[in-house]
Amino acid sequence: MPNETGSADADPIPRILGSTPPKPDRSTRTRQWVGIGTLTGAIALAAIAIPPLLATDETPPSGASETVDAPAPPSGAPEPAAATPDDTPAATVTPPARPSYTPTMATPDPQPPTSTTAPDTPPTTTAPAPAGTSRSATPAAPPPITVQAEDPDNLLGDGARMTACAACDGGARVRYLGTLTAYLDNPTAGRRTVTVDYTVNGDRELKISINGAAPTSHIVTGTDWNIPRTLRYTATVPAGRVSFTFFNDTGPSPDIDKLTIS
Repeated sequence: MPNETGSADADPIPRILGSTPPKPDRSTRTRQWVGIGTLTGAIALAAIAIPPLLATDETPPSGASETVDAPAPPSGAPEPAAATPDDTPAATVTPPARPSYTPTMATPDPQPPTSTTAPDTPPTTTAPAPAGTSRSATPAAPPPITVQAEDPDNLLGDGARMTACAACDGGARVRYLGTLTAYLDNPTAGRRTVTVDYTVNGDRELKISINGAAPTSHIVTGTDWNIPRTLRYTATVPAGRVSFTFFNDTGPSPDIDKLTIS
């Protein structure tokens, strides 16, 4: 085997130690370089694999950052490959604590609410009017009161007498009138309509006195003694027993059939 002393391929380790280098053969040097490469690869793999294992076992506190120093490879060894994003462990994010929420109950107002709406005015009720009366209507007129001239309670004077009359109310009338006083009962005093049914042929004067007061004078007319006619006028009639006196002291009078007040 040829002498390889001083060759650049000689083992560098004996030169560092200062000893006389042996003269290895080529196979020995090959095994040495393979061993050095294997050791360097193992160190590089350890630098990549160990930090993730340590980061998995120990979780740093929230907000703190931890830096793991990988051991530097020996001089002359190839640099380890940079870790890819897939090899970096995901950071653990701790969600912030949710604030406690306690519902607040509204405190009732001790004072009652003030109403701005005016209270409704209670409806005004009207007491019902007594039966038989009306607030707005005028009092009911009293019923008519009628008395026949030939009534036996009447007073005839100065030649007056009754006579038959088929067309007259009641079948009779008073003729040849000197005086005729008829009586009736009036429940309520007041203004009344006085109606006198009479018969006459021509024009004559008739005087009427109520309860002896000053008489009223009326001119009456007709065409037949058997055909009744009507005289109406208004007078104040007192309440109670009332007398109506018919007469004519200045000439002949008409015949009287009946008297009605209403």
